[in-house]
Amino acid sequence: MQQRQLEIIYDENRPHFFANAPLLASKSAVILSPENFSKAKNLLGQEFEQILFDARESLNLDALAIAAGTIKAGGKLLLWLTQNARIDLDSQRWSGVAQGIFTPNFDHHLWQCIEKHSQKTTALSPYSAISSLELQANFKSQTTPDPQAKLEPRATRQQQAIINQILAQQADIFIVTAKRGRGKSALAGMLINQLLAKQVQQHSTPQTQQPSIQQVYVTAPNKSAVKTLQDFAKVELNFIAPDELVAQIQQQPQYFAEDWLFIDEAAQLSLPMLNELISTFKHIVITTTIHSYEGTGRGFLLKFLTNLHRTYQHFELTQPLRWGGNDPLEAFIDELLLLEAEDNLPQPEFEAQSAVKFRQVFQPEVAKRIVHFYGLLTLAHYCTSPLDLRRLFDAPKQQFYVAEKESALLGCAWLIEEGGLQDLHLIEQICRGERRPKGNLVAQSLAFHFHSPEACQLTSLRISRIAVQPKWQQNGIGQRLIGKVAENAAVDFLSVSFGYTQELQAFWQKCGFILVQMSGHKEATSGCYSAIAVRAISAQGKALVEKLQKHFLRDVALSFHPLAAQFAQGEIDWQLNDRDWLSLKNFAHFHRTLAAALPAICRLLAMAEPQDCPLLRDYCLNSSSDKALQGGKKNWLAQCRLEVKNWLRKYEAQHRA
Repeated sequence: MQQRQLEIIYDENRPHFFANAPLLASKSAVILSPENFSKAKNLLGQEFEQILFDARESLNLDALAIAAGTIKAGGKLLLWLTQNARIDLDSQRWSGVAQGIFTPNFDHHLWQCIEKHSQKTTALSPYSAISSLELQANFKSQTTPDPQAKLEPRATRQQQAIINQILAQQADIFIVTAKRGRGKSALAGMLINQLLAKQVQQHSTPQTQQPSIQQVYVTAPNKSAVKTLQDFAKVELNFIAPDELVAQIQQQPQYFAEDWLFIDEAAQLSLPMLNELISTFKHIVITTTIHSYEGTGRGFLLKFLTNLHRTYQHFELTQPLRWGGNDPLEAFIDELLLLEAEDNLPQPEFEAQSAVKFRQVFQPEVAKRIVHFYGLLTLAHYCTSPLDLRRLFDAPKQQFYVAEKESALLGCAWLIEEGGLQDLHLIEQICRGERRPKGNLVAQSLAFHFHSPEACQLTSLRISRIAVQPKWQQNGIGQRLIGKVAENAAVDFLSVSFGYTQELQAFWQKCGFILVQMSGHKEATSGCYSAIAVRAISAQGKALVEKLQKHFLRDVALSFHPLAAQFAQGEIDWQLNDRDWLSLKNFAHFHRTLAAALPAICRLLAMAEPQDCPLLRDYCLNSSSDKALQGGKKNWLAQCRLEVKNWLRKYEAQHRA
């Protein structure tokens, strides 16, 4: 196959393709720009000869990675840049600065990669002989078969060798990983085809005892993700959405005991959900992309295998099918997005007597050692993404601490500066739920949930990530890192938001953090409830933490949270206090959520007349019955707010009289 090319172009005017270019006949080209970056995912599954990627004002790494993955062998990526320093408007998504920021560290990294991997750099001059025809992007949903189906209708040697080993059924679980363009979904489809054909052959052969027929089920993050698998299976797939399949497993775990399950793009599902899916089924085939722009690196595999208690075999596809080996464009994207950073991270063996050094480092050093920093984060958090990479390089208000053995990076803590807001009107709007400006994630959440303005006024550090190399975990390095942060921190309190598990809660408790908030719904990425914990640093921070803990313990029993029994203490306080009244008024008149107002509403119902607030009373008695929501959730919630508003008006009128 012909190699693909990266060409860098500069021009103040919009460049055009030559009118007689061969690609015009097939219209196999697309122009990507900030106006359509958000639709780039619709290009997946298609192929193009050339893509013009307009990155002069905004460089969206996700869209760039998608674009590169759709260019066929012999094609070209035209990366359109400016030579002038400018604010990268893409930074509005991840910097916390509304107007965007300059990105000198990432720009330096970008130009290093360009110098190493680009085939050609052209300063375009006005093209008087060039047609004004511009090729438009085909952003429709994928409607044509995956081009791989046309290029590789049969299994490659590597694919068939893996299929043969899986058909031998020497394990419970078979894991197939690959970088993009290696044909893992095609392999899964061909495996289903051969598996079903083998069953048909077995049942057509006269035998004394026929083996039972095994059903084949398929699941994936979304149904459209299995189109390639469907094309190669050549049969209608028995697809079940992951959440629906988990519900069926919980109801009838033995129903699938003799069957096969195929999970495509497994790393996009939460680990708790994956563990539910593999708890039954006789055989499970898991396929997932590694080293991809979504952030699903080898860290996923390490985490998944840690608690796996069934036999498994792991296969990796290495031969690219959509382009040739040692492809320059793929090498450019890999290096630009650090997709192989975890593979390049030195991982020394654990030594109990090693002298580990803990210190604060600053952004210039992080940028200089970005491969190790990003590699460690990818290894520890398999959803690490290009947005995280951009933040590490250039986002403001960040702090970093490291644990090192000589020059090896063993652990790191990544913190975000929050709080210190002085606009009292803005803070009041945050508390009411009327405003949610960018940044200050935990500070705003605490201010809103507890109506505590000081959470935004005081200064704090939010622990965004903490990572320790797998071989060095369970040896106190994480705790010592947090201890170093607390020792150096010139703020009022520290905060952390994490997916709640008893193990993580125990870790943060050992680090001196106190749990003060739990989300009402499980997060899609972690499959866990999101928890917030805080640790006081200053005297003002201590007063805030004590107040937040008091509010949390007082309200949790009336929150209807599934884990409430783990935290409730003593008898329930049914008396409405000043904070409850404020919570009710904010629910009735502003944008306080039902979950945040629920403890106060329960106390209201305890003192109200039986005929008051019928919708909310039914909701609390029947745990969010479907009947209560028949008129639509939005309308139902509006009626609930009106109920509280009317009750408050009635109460105030009675007490004025």
